Amino acid sequence: MPATSSSTTTSITQPNYKDYYTRRLARSLQRHAAARNQSASHLAREFFDVPSSSPPSGLARRVIRLAERLRHDDNVNDVESSSLECRRTALSAAVFARAPPSFVDDWRRLFESLLERSHNRWHRGVVKNDDDDDVEVDNISEVEEEQFYHSLTTLQWTAHHLRHPFFTSLHDVTHRVVQSMIQSNFDTDGLLPQCLQWKDAILVPHVQRSVGTISFAEQRWDDRLRYAVYEAFVRVRSEELFDLVAEYPDSLPAVGELSAALDGTGRILYQSLAYRWRMGLVQRLLHPGAQTNQIIDVYISTIKVLRRMDASGELLHVVTRPVREYLRGREDTVRCIITSLTEEEGDLYEELQRQDARPLEEAQLQDLEDEDPPTFDWEPPPSILQRRGVITGRLGQVGSSSKRAGDILSMLVGIYGSKELFVNEYRIMLADKLLSNLDYDTDKEVHTVELLKLRFGEESMRQCEVMIKDIDDSKRVYSNIWCPLDMKASSEDDPPCLDAAIVSHIFWPPLQRDDMKHHYRIESQMDNFATEYAILKNPRRLVWMKQLGHVELEVELYETDDEGNVVSHVKEVKCTPVHATLLAHFEDKPFWTVEELSTETEMSDEMLKKRMAFWVNQHVVQQTRYGYSLISVHDAHSSEQSFVDHDDDDDRDHAVSFGAHEEEEMKVYESYIVGMLSNLGQIPLEKIHTMLKTFVTGSDHKFTKTPQQLAVFLQQLCKEEKLECSPDGLYNLLKKRS
Repeated sequence: MPATSSSTTTSITQPNYKDYYTRRLARSLQRHAAARNQSASHLAREFFDVPSSSPPSGLARRVIRLAERLRHDDNVNDVESSSLECRRTALSAAVFARAPPSFVDDWRRLFESLLERSHNRWHRGVVKNDDDDDVEVDNISEVEEEQFYHSLTTLQWTAHHLRHPFFTSLHDVTHRVVQSMIQSNFDTDGLLPQCLQWKDAILVPHVQRSVGTISFAEQRWDDRLRYAVYEAFVRVRSEELFDLVAEYPDSLPAVGELSAALDGTGRILYQSLAYRWRMGLVQRLLHPGAQTNQIIDVYISTIKVLRRMDASGELLHVVTRPVREYLRGREDTVRCIITSLTEEEGDLYEELQRQDARPLEEAQLQDLEDEDPPTFDWEPPPSILQRRGVITGRLGQVGSSSKRAGDILSMLVGIYGSKELFVNEYRIMLADKLLSNLDYDTDKEVHTVELLKLRFGEESMRQCEVMIKDIDDSKRVYSNIWCPLDMKASSEDDPPCLDAAIVSHIFWPPLQRDDMKHHYRIESQMDNFATEYAILKNPRRLVWMKQLGHVELEVELYETDDEGNVVSHVKEVKCTPVHATLLAHFEDKPFWTVEELSTETEMSDEMLKKRMAFWVNQHVVQQTRYGYSLISVHDAHSSEQSFVDHDDDDDRDHAVSFGAHEEEEMKVYESYIVGMLSNLGQIPLEKIHTMLKTFVTGSDHKFTKTPQQLAVFLQQLCKEEKLECSPDGLYNLLKKRS
């Protein structure tokens, strides 16, 4: 058998010196870390030995002592000890781990007190003074203040652990200072540069000393502080936007600086400013206590202010939307706008006289949300990020919104979306002005119509031109008729004292017509005038509107006293032809019953009493139990102090019959509505309104009524048994039952 041999090898293992020194270094580091943590815990415990209710000065002194201990311990340790950064980290962790809940608020108050102290010095222009109020605040001396800032730089708490209270103190103090500098001051220029000057003098040194010069430059603190000033400026002005608009144009300097501050924030506060502005208008302006002309004045001032701040018109569109909707619901909005537009002292008269004024475009009068129809050059609307170019200050780059920044008149007309409504209202006002013009002077009206033609178009003002021409023709007709009447009156007792405004009723709005009969002396003069007109303008004839016109009377009351002397009392009165004919009957006899006078004038008893109230208030006639009688001269003298020059008839000053005008307008649409229902059957209100706007657009009568006004007219047709309305709101022609 084969033999087997074996051998044993013995190896000697060398000691692992690397592991040995690694374990030794780790144990050494652990011992030093434990010692460092024990020292940090001890310093943190000492830091909070002072009661938490101590004032900010106590907190500042504790920070100074803590930073001195940190620097002292670092100097006495050898090279193997932890660095300053490690000791600072451990100390910070120990301090903020033991901090009470009020610790952050204490720091905020400390930062605020130091910053306000610097502000007070800057505000008083004091550099150094022996007065305690100037040298010490909260018992912190100037030396301790500098030590405190140096300690903050050593501990480096401002940029990390105390970031929130430090930022809060900066914003709070900045807001209060800016508020004290600019609040309710709208007419002083240069307030924003003063705020930036305060930033450079107070905020910048305060932050530099708190965070260190290197950190101040690396973290771009100067830009952040400038933004904080701009933000505070915008927020202060946001609380007084309504007053800013109400005092325009005196507030023009404040408007320009607010726009600059808004640009300085990158227009980040754009949405917040728009919301506050909008809510201010709603709360302080849009309520029943505000008159319509006041709302329009504020609306116009708002347009002027926002056009200076945002040329794109986006801010204007957002802010003024509630105002437009509210004005659309008021009945007298159009009349107030036309009054301000045509009166020389009106706010809109200057807008009408602008040399660069352009005709109103129908596209601008539609809803501001409507987009233009696409063409071959059509491009998709820009994205939200691109549209922020308007917000960030690059104004006028978004073409779709440029139409929102139109002129003031376009925006006012755009409230209703149609210029025809304003043209019709002007016709009514022009009719009242022309018929109350006793000297036939139409120069002012001609000038106004020429200006309106530039904005509303020549075709829209054609009827107004005819109305003015009627008054001019009336002046020539009166001159030709007056001479024959004067020759005929030379042999009669009564000289001619009548003139007339001869109108073409087709071109005028419906005028008031009331059945009545004039006194025979007045009636005879009207017949003579009509006869001469028929001779001059054959075959034309005059149809008198007897209740319209103006009369200037000299009323003389006289009586004989006990001694046989005649005592008289004379007064001059301006009244209507109705009042003149009523008083003329008292020349025939001094007493009339209501029934007798009503029969003579062919007026109703109710209307007669209403008109006679004018002469009762004029102390010419007195009302008795049985009727009316002339007042005595003695009573006329004694009651002169209670003189009232008008009666209770509010419609007396208006020649246009508003009820007849509305009825005439709506009757035009009745045929359209009947045709729709005959062809289509049952139709809801919304569809009728849409179809009327479509069908009537090309006709002479454009449909400008709101759905609410159309609903009232349809209900009137239902009462007249021409239409019927189902329970679900569908209208249909009323089916005649056999």
